[in-house]
Formats: sequence, structure tokens, C-alpha cells
Amino acid sequence: MPTLAPSPAWHTLDYPRVLDLIKAEIDRIGALIAETDDGATPAPSCPDWTLAELVRHIGEIHRWAAAILTRLPQERIELTEQELELPDGWGTQTTQWFAEGGALLLAALRAADPEAPCYSWGTDQHARFWFRRMLHETTMHRIDVEYAVLGQPGALDAAVASDNIDEFLTNVPSMARFRPAVRELHGDGETIHLHATDLDGVELPGEWLITLEPHGYRWSHAHVKGAAAVRGTVSNLALWLNGRLAQDDAALERLGDEPLVNYWRAKTSF
Repeated sequence: MPTLAPSPAWHTLDYPRVLDLIKAEIDRIGALIAETDDGATPAPSCPDWTLAELVRHIGEIHRWAAAILTRLPQERIELTEQELELPDGWGTQTTQWFAEGGALLLAALRAADPEAPCYSWGTDQHARFWFRRMLHETTMHRIDVEYAVLGQPGALDAAVASDNIDEFLTNVPSMARFRPAVRELHGDGETIHLHATDLDGVELPGEWLITLEPHGYRWSHAHVKGAAAVRGTVSNLALWLNGRLAQDDAALERLGDEPLVNYWRAKTSF
């Protein structure tokens, strides 16, 4: 299993702002799905899914996370179809079902103690994991819905994008449950530098150094030249890291060892 150095502290976003951001993303998704009457529309950034399948996934995740935050289990739980109350077909019922799931999630987050111990699929076994995860899960799926409905993604808040990169690098080793290729991610000291060109001089983390090691990788915020580098706005870096921009998208500049960057992307995409 890959290893990680201790990640930097989560200091960019406070909990009240996280709740506001999640609500804004839920509202945006709801408005977008209400604009289309065709749930069979392909979701190009999730190539195996239609828009209806994507929305169903988001609604299921929101309900699952809400149940975890409410019950605070110490082991993984699954929801039954009765608990999920899955909608039939597409249309107003789907929009309403999605909104109800978002409301359940927000209510559970507002009531939760972030420091309460509970199950998570990451290394942080506290409710705070789900605050951060639901922000980034919902944000990236909002991007997916925009691709499906509008044909292009919208913007990411700079602080959200910067924290998204931190969270992604923290969670990759725990993704092996649903992304087995992560177990194959290793190296002999090769380095990849990520540089958010629009955060120079801004009080947000804007540079990341990933170092591949025999049993995984380590990462830090560091202004250090890597064997490979990927440069662009923090929003585009986050989208690229999460597989929402093509590997060779012109919005990003890639320097140095291109096969190394391709290797990273192949092992961490999901």
C-alpha cells in the first residue's frame, strides 16, 4: 500500500464556509439537472455514465454520508434501496429526490461534531473527514454535471481548488478499495512538481512536490524543481488531478519527464 508523509493541516476553509460551499454546489447541480429533460445525456467526464446515473450516484453518496454522520458508525455501513428511495425515470421527481438528499446531508453536517470519531474510507476516522470529502465530492460532480449539460466546466473557488489538491494527495493511498492501480504506485525518488501559477504571492498553498518511493509516495508544499512539472491555474490543476481535464489539455503546461506524469495519472485516475 502506498505511504504518505503527514499532510499539512487543513487550514484553508472553516466549517461554516464549507457548509455554505456545499449548499451552493448542491443548488447549482439541482438547477442544472432541472434544465434538461433527457437523463440519457452522456456524462463525458464520467464516460461510463449517463446524466441520470451520475445524479443517482451523487444522491446516493449524499444520503450515505448523511447516515454516517448521523449514526457515527465505527465500521462501514451500506444503505438499503428503501433508505435510498431511488426515483423512477427522470424529471421533476429526480430533481426533488436529489434536493432531498442534499438537504439530508446538510442537516447531518450542521448537527455533527467534526471531532466525533466515526468510520471513513480515509485515514482520518472522524466526522471532519466527511465535511471535507463532501465538499470536494460534490464540487467535482458539479463539474461533471456541467460537462453533461453545458459541455464545459465552470470555475472552482481558488481556496476550494487548493484544498482539493491537498485532500486528493492525502486520500490517494486509501483509494485502493475502489482503484486497485493505486497499489502499484511507487518509484525511486522521482519527483513531480505542481505549480498553481495564479497563487504566487497569495496566502494559499500553490505548490506541491510529489516524491515517488519504493512503497508509495510522499508530498509536501514546496518550491522545488521536480523531474516533471505541471503548471496552470489552481482550478485547472485540481480539475486535471481529478481527471476532469485531459492529460494533454492545453490549459496546462507540462515540463520535464512526460512519461512520469503519464504514469502518475494512470495510477491515480478513477
